[in-house]
Amino acid sequence: MDSFKETQRQIASALIGIAIIFTVAVVGFMLIEGLSLSDALWLTTMTLTTVGYGDIYAESEAGHFWTIFVVLSGFGLVAYGLQATATFLVSPEIRDLRDTRRTQRTIRRLEHHYIICGNGELVDQTITYLLQSVRMRIAFYDEEIYGPIDNFLDRIFGDDEDGHYPRIRAAMRRTYLWLNRPFKRLGTLLDLIVVITDDPTYARHLRNDGFLVIEGTPTSDETLQNANVQNATAMMVALADDTETLLTVLTARNLNGDLYITASAQAEELTEKIWRVGANNVIHPFELAGQFMNNLTLRPTVYDFFNGILFDHTLDIQTTQVTLQSGSKWIDKRIRDLELDKLDGAVIGIRTEKGEFIVAPNDTYIMCEGEVIIIVAPSRSIPRIKVDGREGVTKNEPVNWQRPPSCIKPRKANRRYTPEQAEKIVAEMEKHFIVCVDDDSGRNAVLQLDPERPFVIVSDDDEYVERVVERGFCVIHGDPTRDSTLLRAGADRALALMISLADEADTVLTVISARSISKRLLITATANMDENIHKIHSAGADRVISPYSIAAQFILLSTTRPTVSNFFKHVLFNYHEHIETTELYMQDDAAWIGRKIHDLRLERLYRASVIGVRQTSGKFVYAPQGHYEIKAHEVLIIVTPMANSDEIRMTAHGSATKRPDTLRSASVIQTTVRRNPLLD
Repeated sequence: MDSFKETQRQIASALIGIAIIFTVAVVGFMLIEGLSLSDALWLTTMTLTTVGYGDIYAESEAGHFWTIFVVLSGFGLVAYGLQATATFLVSPEIRDLRDTRRTQRTIRRLEHHYIICGNGELVDQTITYLLQSVRMRIAFYDEEIYGPIDNFLDRIFGDDEDGHYPRIRAAMRRTYLWLNRPFKRLGTLLDLIVVITDDPTYARHLRNDGFLVIEGTPTSDETLQNANVQNATAMMVALADDTETLLTVLTARNLNGDLYITASAQAEELTEKIWRVGANNVIHPFELAGQFMNNLTLRPTVYDFFNGILFDHTLDIQTTQVTLQSGSKWIDKRIRDLELDKLDGAVIGIRTEKGEFIVAPNDTYIMCEGEVIIIVAPSRSIPRIKVDGREGVTKNEPVNWQRPPSCIKPRKANRRYTPEQAEKIVAEMEKHFIVCVDDDSGRNAVLQLDPERPFVIVSDDDEYVERVVERGFCVIHGDPTRDSTLLRAGADRALALMISLADEADTVLTVISARSISKRLLITATANMDENIHKIHSAGADRVISPYSIAAQFILLSTTRPTVSNFFKHVLFNYHEHIETTELYMQDDAAWIGRKIHDLRLERLYRASVIGVRQTSGKFVYAPQGHYEIKAHEVLIIVTPMANSDEIRMTAHGSATKRPDTLRSASVIQTTVRRNPLLD
């Protein structure tokens, strides 16, 4: 700002000086040379600009000296003004300020946009995820545009796979895309994202990536007003200090009572206060990572199902929410009347006006005003679905609905095992789950586990071992990187191994040791740094997630699609209503093979719903209807009250504890050694 004011002062001074010199020069030429006003103006202009046509010039000696004075003083002022103007045009500081003012004008025109506050790992991951999402959407969009020209080129040059005239084909594709893009501009989420940060370097980096950025402290009214918070739809707050998060939420809520606010909290102490001052949703990154790790390890098909429809950019599948407000033509219609199957879409859930969720509703369900319909469909179908569902809507979609912060109460068993008893019990276990833990994500994962289930905890932290023993878990005290420790935990007989260690070198060693013991073992792990994900995969892990990446994906989902986020939490992480999503493997002897879903009477007997089916090809069927016939080796994804899950397994398998021989895919098992050089 100081540079801008100084440059303004220099330009103003130069202009004033030039005006004075010009006036004085004109008067001087009129008095000394006896020129008319027009001739004096002409001579002064030619002299100051150093053009000098020579048609009019000073003839007297005094006129010559006056001309020299005018040239020296006037040209100096002109050069001074040009230098100040050039500074104004090319100075990085001035350019940044101009960009800031242009950005501010753009933001003032925004409506229904989203605001991201903060910096650090969580915001970095959110920005990275956003950019990946946008790039992938543009890629899918380009493929749609290329369709007509590709068909035309195939007719002329033959099939693209034959490789005829590749350069000509590529040039024509680029030309076609260039001609079509101005008429088919693709709007992306970046057009509706405003980032608030107090780090100038980070702000410059974000601007280079195409983001709208406001530099300032998010706790300030002025900063939030500059972000046009009054007209925003939702805001994500991810600050390093929970106190600042609380102040930011309070400030934003005072400025916009309808704003949907998602906040990230580092500790439990202020969580409820952040919620009470106005946050609609409060998220703990490590708690969330623990929840995802549990699903990834215990219910990998459930994880794949939801990850595919919510977070995976490589799949051209999206989940959207449509609110039925007055005027929507969907009101009073049955789901089957929407003919979503023609768009390859399906309704996986509905939030009623009372805030209750209906999972995988029957196609005869009649939709009502005020309900929010949650739909899974290919990206290309989403715009049409939104237009059809919201036709006639004239007011904003109501989003200011608060979700109370979750409070996990760790489950405890009635018995405690001594180290000797635990070793003996583990020696007899088969198809159990092993958890190697010493970091926050892992501890949060164990916090949510039931010690009555077949879990074995491995840790060399004496204090932590005491805590989990007190809860009733079987614990193996030792270093998880050692083969001997993993063998004591039964890694050669286990179904899955979860690794969540602070030292990622230890994670790699543990993965190598476990994979050398068992090729059928499902191995999941955490990586705090994205660059280490590939290393852990190469060591033999089946799945690797980054806690901050998971948190970033979910907090962005909560900000941009709050009803979808709340539905996801309702069916997966619902500690209030004791609901879970489980997976049932239809092995060769499963009782349900060959039966239709409506024949199982799941809703009547167990208050359960089939939200998805993984077919033998690996593809998912979303919200299958009652006439769907279950086939061998398919996996049913069922949402059910926790109290009924064992009974459902008993009905499907003949045993509540029956599990498949492996949770890994057969192709992965067969190629593990060949693909993994670290195990050769």
